[in-house]
Amino acid sequence: MAIGQEVTVFRCGSGHTTFGEPVNLFLVTDQHLIFTTNSGAIVKTRVNNLHQVVGKANKNRYVVSLKNIDQFQEMIREEVKFWNSKTCQFDKK
Repeated sequence: MAIGQEVTVFRCGSGHTTFGEPVNLFLVTDQHLIFTTNSGAIVKTRVNNLHQVVGKANKNRYVVSLKNIDQFQEMIREEVKFWNSKTCQFDKK
């Protein structure tokens, strides 16, 4: 993967519905690939396993795919949001 490469982050809803948005690879560390969405959310995966999402994105069951968002049929384009149990609302970061 190269810095700036666009992939897709999504989560599955009820039935076969998926919600997601495009993300770009922002930074590579020794342990993580760090992606940023157009809406400002940050999604981290293991450097040796793109499909092993960590942190808030993992808790909210997001998945990263190498496919471009246009390759997903009927995906609902929705900002990546994480549930904040302290404020009882969704946060983008």
